[in-house]
Amino acid sequence: MKDLVRIFKSPEGDVYHIELSEDKGVLSQEVLESLGNVHVVGIELRRLVGRNTTGHDVLAALEETIAEIFLQHDDVIICYYCDFVNPIPKTKKNKMPPQEYRSKLFDAMFQRYVKLHGIEDVRLSVVEVNGVNEIYYFHVIYRETHSVLAALIGSDIREGFEK
Repeated sequence: MKDLVRIFKSPEGDVYHIELSEDKGVLSQEVLESLGNVHVVGIELRRLVGRNTTGHDVLAALEETIAEIFLQHDDVIICYYCDFVNPIPKTKKNKMPPQEYRSKLFDAMFQRYVKLHGIEDVRLSVVEVNGVNEIYYFHVIYRETHSVLAALIGSDIREGFEK
């Protein structure tokens, strides 16, 4: 699969960079070899400029970019690791850690997208890993036909990060 890089600019002037590329750093060599012709694609999302709240227009563009890669490649499983370093503006309603917030947002975006587009054979599993002081969240998007591989990926992530 060819890597995909896109830059998005919000109406407020914030600039976002998204890259989808074959994941080579998270999974063990043993799991990578057992995947056969299935490729695990990682998502790297960064804000290059700005500090404003990310609006619906940018979130929708990110959704479309991820869906484009996934839907064009039957042999792809997507794995996304929620960022915990960059803060999220706290409100009275938002008291959760940044990674949990991003995990819930990513899950809601996924559920909204598949419902809106009538997609029935695609699933999202959330892999929670207990860190030293917090929980880390990984999302695995896969087709039902790859459910065994998705479970293997989830187990490998847990084993690798809980060491």
